[in-house]
Amino acid sequence: MKNIRIDYYTGTGGTELSARLLANKLRSSDYHVEENRIYRDKISGIQKLETDYYILFFPVHSFNAPKPIYEWVKHLEGNQCKTAVISVSGGGDVLSNSACRCKTVKFLKKSNFNVIYQQMIQMPNNWMKAPDQKRCTAILSHLPSKIDQISQAVISEKREKPTIYWIDYLISALGEAEKRGTKKFGCGIKVLHCCTGCGLCTRNCCSSNIQLEPQTSTDAHPKPKFGNRCDMCLGCIYNCPQKALTPTWGAFQIDKKGYNLGILKKDIPF
Repeated sequence: MKNIRIDYYTGTGGTELSARLLANKLRSSDYHVEENRIYRDKISGIQKLETDYYILFFPVHSFNAPKPIYEWVKHLEGNQCKTAVISVSGGGDVLSNSACRCKTVKFLKKSNFNVIYQQMIQMPNNWMKAPDQKRCTAILSHLPSKIDQISQAVISEKREKPTIYWIDYLISALGEAEKRGTKKFGCGIKVLHCCTGCGLCTRNCCSSNIQLEPQTSTDAHPKPKFGNRCDMCLGCIYNCPQKALTPTWGAFQIDKKGYNLGILKKDIPF
């Protein structure tokens, strides 16, 4: 095994950080690693992967993968390459998360992937109330050792399937139903006057849900316009440099202090 492909979906940056740390770790062991960030607007046709090992990263949304992950996997052809599925969650391996990879693994197998390894990575929570700096530092300090563990599992082609609790199949199904509310959340994001039209939210939206358009004839610059494909990753709201985006529905799910992974990890020697 020499060639490894890593695909990842990221909102506020935790999954991207994890994927890139793993990529760098594998490169240090002389593997050729290709990294690819998943965007909905890149999905078209069937993409046949020519790789020895495939790794898919995603953040846990409502006890499952985000919708673009399912769409992405359905448009891949795996040629029975060995595959690892890595989920990233603020809750880590809590009971309700044990089935979060099941639907994704099912789609991967249908797309001719040989899923041999599954793992969970914990990152600081960004939903409702983020932990304090001390707790965030403690969580992030464990990330390098977790990446080492996953790296060794990939290199050795370890086979591991975590235990799934029966109640979590039900929780996972309920979570998929809950995702229907994400459209309402996205369509209800309000753009404040402090918006400068920088376009950061548009460029970083993995769901391809944001366009820059003039909102009124008096606007000095285009502003974000939100469609109905929001997956509620919260990246646009937390990463906006002007704090110009605010939800009008489901605002209780946003930490009013904000969430900036760059600040949270600044003291960690990655």
